[in-house]
Amino acid sequence: MTETGFEAGVRAAGAVAFACDTDIGEVRLTGDAAAFGLEAATMDWQAFLDRLGPADQIRLSDAIAQDHVDLRIRLIGAGGQLSYVRLLGRRNGSGRVEGLMTPAGATRDLAGRIGEEHALANGVDNGEVLAWYQPIIALDTGRLAGFEALARWDRPGVGVLAPDDFLVMAGELDLLNRISTKVRGHAAADLSSWRVAHPTAHNIFISANATVSELVDPAFVTGLLKVVSDAKLPPGAFKLEIAETEIMQDPDMAAAAMQRLNGGGVSLALDDFGTGYSSLARLDMLPFDVVKIDRYFIRAMAGDEAAGTVVKSVIQLATHFGMKVVAEGIENAAAAERLAAMGCQYAQGYRYAGALAPDAAEKAVVEGVSGRFLPPLPAQA
Repeated sequence: MTETGFEAGVRAAGAVAFACDTDIGEVRLTGDAAAFGLEAATMDWQAFLDRLGPADQIRLSDAIAQDHVDLRIRLIGAGGQLSYVRLLGRRNGSGRVEGLMTPAGATRDLAGRIGEEHALANGVDNGEVLAWYQPIIALDTGRLAGFEALARWDRPGVGVLAPDDFLVMAGELDLLNRISTKVRGHAAADLSSWRVAHPTAHNIFISANATVSELVDPAFVTGLLKVVSDAKLPPGAFKLEIAETEIMQDPDMAAAAMQRLNGGGVSLALDDFGTGYSSLARLDMLPFDVVKIDRYFIRAMAGDEAAGTVVKSVIQLATHFGMKVVAEGIENAAAAERLAAMGCQYAQGYRYAGALAPDAAEKAVVEGVSGRFLPPLPAQA
């Protein structure tokens, strides 16, 4: 389905109803998405898919592709129990699905899952999504240089949950962009308040993540520039991180938005460099100020000389293009010392700290800009 919105969701619901040969239970609409309760025992899935029509007319859980079917449906069993079925198949030349099957272990109870989804959706609306901050350290001075803002869910009755505990579900519910918007808003506001309360923190920057789907939306660019302006942050104080694998999906489409952000004082950081198929030479055509080297290469340096060579080459080339370099995943002094010798400017990782709650991050601002986060590294020859 190429259209979106509530009316599109209603049309999707109608299409599924027409395709069913059994009674439909609950129908729930959210935006352009619809959830259905179907009687699993009496459902003829092959006939259902045949009647549903071409794959480009309707999507079920983003699951019906041009050639392959990966269908996820909530079902109502004989006793009214909710469950989840995954069906795999392949379309032949005539469009009919062949080899339809349910992989082992793919059917599971979803009663608890639906409660989780409801809690997360409400949590996003009710201000339970927060920003926590992982320090970024200047390798030459050992002082705090900035933070990366990371999402946390402060779930009532449970506690603060890390991204691994809810971001996959958030993606399935199309909540990722809303969560990212919340995190960026918190980050800009917190940095603004820290700068007012602690004048010595005026050189601290903060970074937050965005996806290409956000970046190419004109409303996103306008909204972010307003957030930064309302927080009265100077140019360069707010950095937007975009993963290499994201940006290379459509670098041309993203370039115009990046130029607008850069012109409005938002710096741009290339995140997780090394995980995609791009080259820094090509990325020099985009207005990145910072390159973040993926933690895989940093950890591999200890036992793989080739990985060390790659890291050194990236640092040298980025420096040549006028970009700063952040090494992610620093866990020990040896890695920090080696990176400093290579000319890397910044480090981030558990050697320094994990993500900090806002009050702990503010304390780090006070202590980390006036003194070293850790004892100084040995002087380099």
